[in-house]
Amino acid sequence: MAARHGKVGLPGHNVNALSCALMAEFTDRLQAALGAAYRIERELGGGGMSRVFLAEEIRLARRVVVKVLPPELAAEINVDRFNREVQLLASLQHPHIVPLLAAGGTADVLYYTMPFVEGEPLRTRLARDGELPVRDAVRILADVADALAYAHGRSIVHRDIKPDNVLLSGKHALVADFGVAKAVSQAKGGSQTGLTSVGVSLGTPAYMAPEQAAGDPNIDHRADIYAFGAMAYEMLTGRPPFTSLSPHQMLAAHIADPVEPITDRRPSLPPALADLVMRCLEKNPSDRPQTAAEVQQVLEALGTPSGSLAVTASASATLRHVLQRPRSRRIALGVLAAVIALAGWLALRPAGAAPLDRNRVAIAPFDVLGPELTLWREGLVDVLSRSLDGAGPLRTVSPTLIVRRWSGRADAASAQALGRATGARTVVFGGLVGAGADTVRLTATVLDVAAGTPLGEIELREASARMDRLADSLTVRVLRELGRTQAIGVVRSASLGSKSLPALKAFLQGEQFLRRSEWDSALVLYERAVGLDSGFTLAWSHAGLAAGWQHRAEGDSMYRVYRLVAGRLNHGLAPRDSFAVLAESLTAVVWAGPQQLAGRWWTYGRRVVATLDEAVRRYPNDPELWYMLGDVRHHFGALAGAPPGAALDAFDRAIALDSTFTPSYVHAVGLALARDGPAGARRYGEAFLAAGALGRSAQDTRMILDLLDPKTRPGAIARIVDSSPPDAVIGVWRETNRWVDSGEVLLQVLRAAAAREQAQGKPATYAVFALPAALAARGHVREAYGRASPVPLVIAQLILLGAVPPDSAGRLAAAWVSQPGQGAMFAAPLLAARRDTTALLGMVRTMDQRQQRPLPPQAPPVARDFIGYLAAVTRAYLTLARGDTGAALRQFDAVPDSACYGTCSIDELVHAQLMAARGRHAEAAALLDRPQVGFLPLLPLDVLRALERGRVNERLGNRDKAIAGYTLVAEAWRNADPELNGYVEEARAALARLTGEKRSS
Repeated sequence: MAARHGKVGLPGHNVNALSCALMAEFTDRLQAALGAAYRIERELGGGGMSRVFLAEEIRLARRVVVKVLPPELAAEINVDRFNREVQLLASLQHPHIVPLLAAGGTADVLYYTMPFVEGEPLRTRLARDGELPVRDAVRILADVADALAYAHGRSIVHRDIKPDNVLLSGKHALVADFGVAKAVSQAKGGSQTGLTSVGVSLGTPAYMAPEQAAGDPNIDHRADIYAFGAMAYEMLTGRPPFTSLSPHQMLAAHIADPVEPITDRRPSLPPALADLVMRCLEKNPSDRPQTAAEVQQVLEALGTPSGSLAVTASASATLRHVLQRPRSRRIALGVLAAVIALAGWLALRPAGAAPLDRNRVAIAPFDVLGPELTLWREGLVDVLSRSLDGAGPLRTVSPTLIVRRWSGRADAASAQALGRATGARTVVFGGLVGAGADTVRLTATVLDVAAGTPLGEIELREASARMDRLADSLTVRVLRELGRTQAIGVVRSASLGSKSLPALKAFLQGEQFLRRSEWDSALVLYERAVGLDSGFTLAWSHAGLAAGWQHRAEGDSMYRVYRLVAGRLNHGLAPRDSFAVLAESLTAVVWAGPQQLAGRWWTYGRRVVATLDEAVRRYPNDPELWYMLGDVRHHFGALAGAPPGAALDAFDRAIALDSTFTPSYVHAVGLALARDGPAGARRYGEAFLAAGALGRSAQDTRMILDLLDPKTRPGAIARIVDSSPPDAVIGVWRETNRWVDSGEVLLQVLRAAAAREQAQGKPATYAVFALPAALAARGHVREAYGRASPVPLVIAQLILLGAVPPDSAGRLAAAWVSQPGQGAMFAAPLLAARRDTTALLGMVRTMDQRQQRPLPPQAPPVARDFIGYLAAVTRAYLTLARGDTGAALRQFDAVPDSACYGTCSIDELVHAQLMAARGRHAEAAALLDRPQVGFLPLLPLDVLRALERGRVNERLGNRDKAIAGYTLVAEAWRNADPELNGYVEEARAALARLTGEKRSS
C-alpha cells in the first residue's frame, strides 16, 4: 500500500532493531562517561529535559538515578561550571526534597545523579487514578509546599514544578530536580536562549507562570507558586488548567486567558482549598500567595482531624443565591472591597521574604552521656526555651513542638532540619557529659540556620548539683552570641522560676506525666516541686491543671487554690509563661461561678478567652496554648460568644502542632462524637491512645470506644458498671450525653448503673440527675418522670412536654413561686402556660418585695441580679398569659438576660417564638444560635430549641441550618413516647420537604 502511494517506509521489525541499536549505543556512551564509579542497570524513562537511568553506585553499594541532559543542550554547557553549580545545590537537605548528589559528563553526555526513591511519580498516580481524593491531595501538596518554602528561603527557584518532578514514597511526597534549571542556565553563562524548547529554564508549558511564559528574565519564587497551583488544579480535577493546546497556544493561554474556576470542574471541593488553588493561579505575581510558607500554613490547617475538608457541595450555589438578594449583594460588595484592599496590601509586601524568622530560636534536645543526665536531654529544652523567650525581640519555639519535630543527633544537619521545620533562624544544640564524680561539661553551638554557619561555640563546666546555674550561664552566653548581630535587650537569668534543682527535677518529671494525661502522677510531682520551692510559679499552675482533671475542676477547691497562688506569684516569668499563668488563674476565678461573682462572671469569662486568643496570636505555633484555648472555649466559650465548633477547632490546632500532647484529645473525643458521630470520636480516641495516653482519661476513652462498637458494647457496659472507679460512669456520661443514636447506648449504661446502685443499697447518684435528664432528652418522658427527683431543671421541662399530670404540675409550679432558688426560675413559664394570671401577679409582687428588702448575710452576690431578672421576666409572662403578645415581646426584649446566668433557656425559647410570630425571623434565629452557658447535658429543651431553629431558618431560606435543627428532633426522639409524636411528625415532614426524600416513620 505504501509503494502504491509512492511512499517509502521501513518494516516494523527494522525500526525496532534500529531503535534498540541506538539505545545500546547511547547507554554505552553514558556508561563510558560515568566510568567505573557507576554501573547502569536499566533506563527508567524520561521526558521534558532528560532521559533517566537506574544505576548502582559501586563504592557505596547504593542505587541512584542518573538523569542525562539532551545532547543539543549538553553541547552548549560548560561541564566544569555545571559540576560546580550542582555541588552548590547539593547543600539542599530537606525531608521533601530529593537531593542532588553529583554531576559530570563529556562533551556530548552531561548527567547528574540523585538518590533512587522507592515509589512512583505523581504523574503515574494521576494517569492511573485521575483526580485525587481531597485528603490525599492536601497531604501531597503540603509536602511540596514545605519543600518550596525551604528552597525559596535559600533563594533557589525550581522553575519546573509539575507532577513528573514529584515522587510519592509511602505517605510522603518529595520534589526532584530542584535548582537544575538554574544550574543549566548558569553553566551556559546565564543565557536562556534555546532552552524553551527543551523545557528547562522556562519550565513545562502546561504549568508555566505567565511571567515565565513571557520570557521575563527576572522571575522569582512566585513562578513556582503558580506552577504549584497548576499542578494542584490537575490533582483535584484530573487535568491541568489549559488542555488540548499546542505548546505556543498554551503559553499564550497562561498569559492572557482566565482559568476556569476549579469548583466548576469539582463543586464539592472545600472552599478554602479551592480559593487557595485559584489564588496561586493569579496572572499577577503580587496577587498570589507571596510565600510557599503561606500556602503550607493553609494546607496544614485544612488537614486537621476535625474533618474540615468535608464540606457540602452546595457552597458555590449558596453564595450565588445570597448574592441575588439586594441586601446580601451590598454586604458581598463590601466583602469584595475588603478582599481587593487585602490583595493590594499583599502586592506591597516585599516579594520573596524568607520563611525563617531571625528572632525565633529553637532549643534542640541535648545529647547526654550517662543515665543520671537523661532527664536533662529534654529538660534543658524547657529551661532554656523559657529563659530565652521574651529577651528583647526573641521568641522561642514551644518545647512540645521541638520534641515532636526533632530527629537525629545533636549535630548541624539535624539542627538545620529543626530550624527549617519550625521557622527558627537560630537553633541551639549541644551535648552534656559527666566530667568527674560531681561535675558536668556542657558544649553548645548557636547555629544560623539560613547561613548554615555557627554564630558561636560555648563550653561550660558546673557542679552536677547546680544544673540551674549551668542553665543560667548557658542562657547568658547564648544571648551574648546573638547580641553580636542584633539588639537583644535586657538579659534575664531566671530559668523556670526556681533555683532549686530538686524542685526543677520534680517539675520536669511532672511535665512528662502531664503530656500522657497521667494526672495522678503529675499532681504528686508538682506538689513535691512546690513543697521544695513555695515560690515556683509554674509548678503551682500545672498542679492546678492536673488537680482539675483528676478531681473534676468544678468540684475541687484545690484546683482553684493552686492556680490562684500561681496568679499571685506571676512575675519575672517569660512572656509566654506569664500569659499561660494569667489565663489559668482567671479560669480558676470563673470556675467559682456566678454565685460568687455575680455580673463579674461574664467579665472574667470574656477576659480569660480574650487572654488566650491574644496568647495564640503572639505564639501561633504553641500547642499547649492552643490546648488551653480549646479548654476554656469548651467550658466558658458561651460567656464570650464563641461559636459552635470553636473549641474543637482549637484542639485540632493543638493536635496538628503536637500530636503527642495528649490533653488536647480528651474533650475532643466527646465534641467529635456529638458533631460527627462514632467515626469522629474514633478518629480522636484512637489517636489519643496511640499517642501514649495513660491514666483515667485514657481508661474513659477506651470505654467510650468499646461502647461505640456493637461487638464490644455489652462487655464494655458490664465493665463500666461493675468494675470501674465510682465516677467512671459520670466520666463516660460527660463525653457522650449529647450523642443521639438509635441504640441509645448511654441509656443502657445509666440504667445498668442505677440498677446496680439500687441492688447494693447505695445512695443514688446516677438516678438523681444523669438518668432522668438522658431519658427526657431522648423522648422517654414517662420513665424520666417516674425516676426524676425534684430537680426543677428536669421536672419543668417534663411539665412543658405534657409528661406530668396537670394537678401535679400545678402544685409544683405554685410551690416553686416562693422558692428562692432555681425553682422560681421555672415557675413563671409554667404558670403562663396554664394562664394562671393570679399566681403570676402574686409572683411579681413577691419579687418586687424581695428587691426592696436587704439581702440576708448568707445570700450570694448573684442574688440581687437574679431577683431583678425574675421580676422583669415574670412581668413579661404575666402579659403573655393575659394574651397581649405584642406587649409581652417588648417586655422580653427589655429583659437583661445576662442576669439569668445560663438558666434562662426556656425564656429564650419563648422570646424567640414571640419574635418569629411577629416576623422577626432573623433575630429569632440569632437568639436560638446563642451558645448555651453552663456545663449542661442534652435536655428536652435543647430539642425544642432545635425544632424552633429549624422553623425560623426554613422561613429565612437557610436550608442547611433548618435541616440540622429538624434532624436533631427526628434523631433524638425517634423512640419517643406518644406525647411527643406531634413534634417528631413535624420534623420528619419538614425534612421530607427540604430534602425531597420520602418520609420515614
